Amino acid sequence: MSGKEFDRRAVLKGASAAGLGIAGASMLAGCAPAASTNTGPVAFGARTVDESPTKQLKGLVDAYTKKTGVEVTYNATESNAFQNNLSQYLQGTPDDVFQWMAGYRMQFFAQQGLLVDISDVWDEIGDQYNESYKIAATGLDGKQYFVPQSWYPWGLHFRKSMMADIGMDPESITTWDQFLAALEELKAKGLIGLAAADKGGWEAMGTFDILNARINGYQFHVDLLGGREKWTDARVKDVFAHWEKLLPYMNNNVNDLEWDGAMQLLLKKEAGFFFNGSWFGANFKEQSDADYEDLWIVPFPEINPEHGRDTIDAPIDGFCVAKNGANNEGGKGLIKFAGDIEGVNAMLATGIPMTSANKGQDVSTYDAFQTQQLAVMNEAKYITQFLDRDTRPDFAGPVVGPALQGWFKDPSSVDSMLESLQSAWDALPPLA
Repeated sequence: MSGKEFDRRAVLKGASAAGLGIAGASMLAGCAPAASTNTGPVAFGARTVDESPTKQLKGLVDAYTKKTGVEVTYNATESNAFQNNLSQYLQGTPDDVFQWMAGYRMQFFAQQGLLVDISDVWDEIGDQYNESYKIAATGLDGKQYFVPQSWYPWGLHFRKSMMADIGMDPESITTWDQFLAALEELKAKGLIGLAAADKGGWEAMGTFDILNARINGYQFHVDLLGGREKWTDARVKDVFAHWEKLLPYMNNNVNDLEWDGAMQLLLKKEAGFFFNGSWFGANFKEQSDADYEDLWIVPFPEINPEHGRDTIDAPIDGFCVAKNGANNEGGKGLIKFAGDIEGVNAMLATGIPMTSANKGQDVSTYDAFQTQQLAVMNEAKYITQFLDRDTRPDFAGPVVGPALQGWFKDPSSVDSMLESLQSAWDALPPLA
């Protein structure tokens, strides 16, 4: 990553304070964007087929059609398939607007000329966002290519009622030794200590992120993902030494489960903890309000006192306009509506929980779980996006994903795996 890389520390401070609509943020008036002058149809590409986000996104496009009269075709693709094929998608005949990610994952495609410059959209809706979100939406050329929708933290999730029955207090688990002791206690009761999945090839990246940040610190972590440190460094091997200590407490079919399979272990009270992004709260709510109200999150514990619990993955999701789409101006009209508080409220009106990036969302309406997510965010000094968003996509998915899956099959292969990762990085073509 070049020296022009966006400042994640700026993202972090705004995201954990005013950028998330806390500390002095007042409700914005419903100053919705003017109706699009475009009369042609718009195609929207969703990177999810799950029930809750589909309901939320369809609420958005239906509200846009109602407001403007513009017909929106809704096309949905399963998340892993969408992400793994995005480069081909964008170089072919993509939808006009599509769901994507902030930061480097957006910058990579903007550099290739595959995204539409939406700086003029930011001129109209930018006052509804903290500056940190604009930074995360900005390409290396200083132009904006992304409109944020929502954020969520990665942390240790558990069921409050289950822990109360066991007599365990996760809020008091703040160190590595305490965490291992808790996992041992859960195992002794016949439970899975830590539910885990990696069939999708990305799920375990979050665990690598947090272990590397806790052991080696934020700066080493981002430098490693940016190619400024080596995967063969002994400090990276130490990450896997710690990770290996967790394996006896995890389900033994990690590579056979996608994230929602691991989530089911928590939902069914077969596992004590689930380390994941908090977006799955909506899946709990689909089951029942009681299941959702039973869900809680705490930060991953400290390992190295030098770094404490100062770093967290908190990805920002949102929307881009595809350059090769059939209707660029129509796409900009839809993305402007999506970023305006009117579009945000259309998504919130579906009843699906969302922690919006727009500071116009009234955080006094946050439920208890959302408020706790904010508290977990606020403890962090540094915020990262996620491994497959903070490094080159031609390295994360094709190289790191399979490498981690291979390590789960044979943890003794760590040396050869790390050598292979470094060789693969060294062989990457230079970015244009």
